[in-house]
Amino acid sequence: MIKIGDTVRYLNAVGGGVVRKIEGKVAYVDEDGFETPVLVNELVVVLPAGHAESSPSGLRPNLYFDQKAFDAGRDRGHDSKLKTEDSRLKTEDSRLKTQDSRLKTEDLKIEETPYGDKLNIAVAFEPTQIRDLGKSDFNAVLVNDSNYFLYFTFMRRSSEERGWHTVYSGEVAPNELIDLAVVRHGSLNDYDRIALQYVAFKKEKEFELKPAASISRRLDLTKFFKLHCFRPGIYFETPVMELRLVKDDVPVESSVLSLKSSDAEGNIRIQQKSQNEKRKPDNAKLSPYKLLPLIEIDLHIDSLVDTTAGMENKDMLLLQLDTVRKTMKEHAKRKGQKIVFIHGKGDGVLRKAVRDLLKKEYPKADIQDASFQEYGFGATLVTI
Repeated sequence: MIKIGDTVRYLNAVGGGVVRKIEGKVAYVDEDGFETPVLVNELVVVLPAGHAESSPSGLRPNLYFDQKAFDAGRDRGHDSKLKTEDSRLKTEDSRLKTQDSRLKTEDLKIEETPYGDKLNIAVAFEPTQIRDLGKSDFNAVLVNDSNYFLYFTFMRRSSEERGWHTVYSGEVAPNELIDLAVVRHGSLNDYDRIALQYVAFKKEKEFELKPAASISRRLDLTKFFKLHCFRPGIYFETPVMELRLVKDDVPVESSVLSLKSSDAEGNIRIQQKSQNEKRKPDNAKLSPYKLLPLIEIDLHIDSLVDTTAGMENKDMLLLQLDTVRKTMKEHAKRKGQKIVFIHGKGDGVLRKAVRDLLKKEYPKADIQDASFQEYGFGATLVTI
């Protein structure tokens, strides 16, 4: 039992001193004029109180070290620490089991959104250095905006003609974002084409069957070097490049098909489509009423010229407006053609100039804001 006045050594550290005060399980040890609070069970007595006077003259009392007492105290301390550690590990194991049980329970109580029974899937690339895209790496993130779980595989095209490499394979929960990979700056060329395969399902409840799909997208790698291509999107508040892969159950781009597929019916449909296209008259391609894909025109100046050296703001604006005129002239006879002019939000000067030109020179064209989900406030949609 340690008492005030005992000379002690620390059990698990170098040093020691004289006990000046004891409060509960804490003793205050005087070491060279400084009192240090130490747990009693971490101290070993080397000289009981009152024995200092009997010490040989010229020797400090704390040099009388009882090795047996020290060993006994050390063993008791180690046993106590082992018991404490064992108790802590058992508590931690119990906590982890409880947490695992809670997580399994939460899996069964997934909160669904009113619009989540339609699959909406996207992949986003988030730069690690937005101010230095020439050196930045990019975090690839999968977005599952639906009430379905997805078993999925995310892939990139290999250097071989028909080969693919698996980047990430796993499961993503409803309405969840999941990190896929960090695309190093020097490896961007490996991601010129990406693919996603997935199967959608719900757990412990009835659900509408969704077809499994395989989707591929070709990436424009030059956009990874353009600052205006990164902006807050539908799912991110920070600048990212978002690519919609599935929108309301419909893949944004056709599924990857192989002519070696065992799906004979699918091959027949491909052959029929090819035959039908051959039967079309040549002048069908020239029809001004043919429905054509949406056209996007990026009016940001660095998309129009390699360098702005020697150009003033007025010169840049004239070039951007000439691009609008040229585009409208090329498609003026194609009724129903939709064109998106991407001008950015900025201070609104380019947006106003584009709209004033369109209203003045093409008054019959339908002009409106482009999809906010796709372009934010930075684009104008024109329908011929």
